[in-house]
Amino acid sequence: MALTSSAHSLFPARSRGNLLPIASLDSELVCTGVSYWRQLAAGRPFPPRASLMSCLSPRLRDHAVLVEVLEGGADYEYREVGAAMVRAFGEDFTGRRLSALIASAPRFGLGLRMVCEMVRASGEPLAYRGWVGSDLQGAAFVHHESAVLPLGEESAVDHLLLITSLVMRAPDGA
Repeated sequence: MALTSSAHSLFPARSRGNLLPIASLDSELVCTGVSYWRQLAAGRPFPPRASLMSCLSPRLRDHAVLVEVLEGGADYEYREVGAAMVRAFGEDFTGRRLSALIASAPRFGLGLRMVCEMVRASGEPLAYRGWVGSDLQGAAFVHHESAVLPLGEESAVDHLLLITSLVMRAPDGA
């Protein structure tokens, strides 16, 4: 789905979003990812990384980002970035650290770090929905809805899976 330039004036100057309960998600794509995550948890607090990544459909994998927790949350590294996410940001973040994103886009990066830390520390999934403003230069999308899902062994979160549904900008740059 793409929005046209006539809708562009409705976009905020600054990106904004809200945390919300997982039950409040609207996106079928994201809800499907959450459903897989719940099935694979099978009574545990969260599933191990290997079991979840192996069952994602190609469509879910395209809209997913796998993030490794480094040194107990001191930083995070992008391990796998789906094709839809690469198109949305105009670059592949695989192998980069969240600290580098914070340096280049502080407001966006610090918000993402806050969400990652909340999920890592609690072991509970979170949902996030928001609009992209003109402050996130180069973004090819205007709206997103995401689930941030903890993964790991025992009670330690060692990876996060972000599954995101995007509303893309129209080809004319709106």
